[in-house]
Amino acid sequence: MTATIPLLALLATACSSDPSPGVDPVSDAPTSDAAPVTAAPADAPDQAPVTAAPVAAPGSSIAAFSDAQPAIIQIEAMGGTRDPELGGMVTGGRGSGFLLSADGLALTNNHVVTGAATLKVYVGGDTTKSYNARVIGASECNDLALIDISEDAPLPYLDWATEPATVGQEIYVAGFPLGDPEYTLTRGIISKAQADGEGLSWASIDRTIEHDAQAHPGNSGGPLLNPQGQVMGIHYSGAATEHQTRLGYAIDHQLAQIVLGHLQQGDYESLGIAATPVFDEGLGISGIWVNGVKPGSPAAKAKVVPGDIITALNGLPMAMDGDMDDYCDVLRTAGDNAPMAIEVLRWDTQEVLRGELNNPNEQDQAMVPVMSFAQEIGDDMSDGGEDEYTYEQVVDDTNSILIEVPTEWSDHLTTPGVISPGQPFIQAAASIEGLDTTWTEPGLIYTVVETTEDLEGLIDGLDFAADCEDDGLQEYTDGLYTGFYHRYSNCGGSGNQVMALAATPNDQSFTALLLVQMMYDRDALALDHAFATFNYYAD
Repeated sequence: MTATIPLLALLATACSSDPSPGVDPVSDAPTSDAAPVTAAPADAPDQAPVTAAPVAAPGSSIAAFSDAQPAIIQIEAMGGTRDPELGGMVTGGRGSGFLLSADGLALTNNHVVTGAATLKVYVGGDTTKSYNARVIGASECNDLALIDISEDAPLPYLDWATEPATVGQEIYVAGFPLGDPEYTLTRGIISKAQADGEGLSWASIDRTIEHDAQAHPGNSGGPLLNPQGQVMGIHYSGAATEHQTRLGYAIDHQLAQIVLGHLQQGDYESLGIAATPVFDEGLGISGIWVNGVKPGSPAAKAKVVPGDIITALNGLPMAMDGDMDDYCDVLRTAGDNAPMAIEVLRWDTQEVLRGELNNPNEQDQAMVPVMSFAQEIGDDMSDGGEDEYTYEQVVDDTNSILIEVPTEWSDHLTTPGVISPGQPFIQAAASIEGLDTTWTEPGLIYTVVETTEDLEGLIDGLDFAADCEDDGLQEYTDGLYTGFYHRYSNCGGSGNQVMALAATPNDQSFTALLLVQMMYDRDALALDHAFATFNYYAD
């Protein structure tokens, strides 16, 4: 049936009146060599046997690799985290670290400590005494954390190496692998001085050392030492090659010292999470699956919880390549403590939540659920369609707006200026001609305008009342955008549903206009997906 007032014509009229236009983690990266927070080693004892640490001069630095044990720590992280693959809260695990100063400052990997409810530290293999540690600063992107074991008495500590890493250099990995309180020291050489630390499933490290010293889960966070007992790097992972040669990876000491300078002031290149990227093309899900959240962090203030999947930051989809690189690139581009849009899929409840991190104008930074129109109007929609939709991302020709639409809506118009000159524009349907001329073709139109005033009047300009039943104007909010939406139904007697939205982000820099026509219940789910994914990259 031909529409008396097509969707596109109404949108053009409204705008022209305005003076200004079961998921599996995926990673091909080396696996973390922690007895990780997400899974305690099967052979880790419930209680460490009592052993005494070697005696070392208190408050002095170590002068040889063979004397390093008194400055090496074992960290037992307990509770507060969730296994991203198996689900459920887990009890904890063990990793290693080393003392940096006589007063008890120590360095380890972020993935060893972040999100744990308690941190218990043993120094030098001495299980007769434990320390409760606190995290001073952490960086998931650099996989480093600075902790304080609050010891008043002077402790032995390690110095940093002064020379850069070189291929063939002899090194030693010190730590407590496999959750065992027995100290180990293994020897190897640096096989690659500038290895690739990107593409990891838990970090994105700019400067990495590859070595061949034998290391195992639980060695994570332990030092890579030169013969003088100085720190060349911080071991964080290991992997076997196709020829079953086991290689280890360490954060280069020069990068670690730069990061340490920031960690002394607090978190750095971090939202305060321990996480794993996930990518499932079949389900159309990609993101950063959170298994631990640091109290007081931006993620905690936004009410991110273990089990959430961070699907987008500042509008950029996460983990499309199955790694942490995009996540860390966004953090590094934005800078520490910068306001940042976040979108989360809460897997347990299938809710989509949005919010803004580090917003100085908002005391309550908790994310809010994106409104589910499928739940609101689902009973009014007809059953139809072969299967539920799968989705693809559509970007306009100016690369300034994007939205995810059903793959069946493969007819796209992305040319700017359809509504007014230079204005970005996306239209998607199985048939754009059908969407423009009938009330029975599902599809959408998405654009932005510069005005942020009188949103109610703007949405009222999309007036379908002459051809449709008017179901009313309602306020809209999703944590990032606020505005109004207007619902119409049974246009031209077709039994359809039409939803029109005008909403502006928290900084009120522009107004998003979204118009969706629906016929079946799966179209209502597509509406929810569109509302959860539309975004605009302002100049």
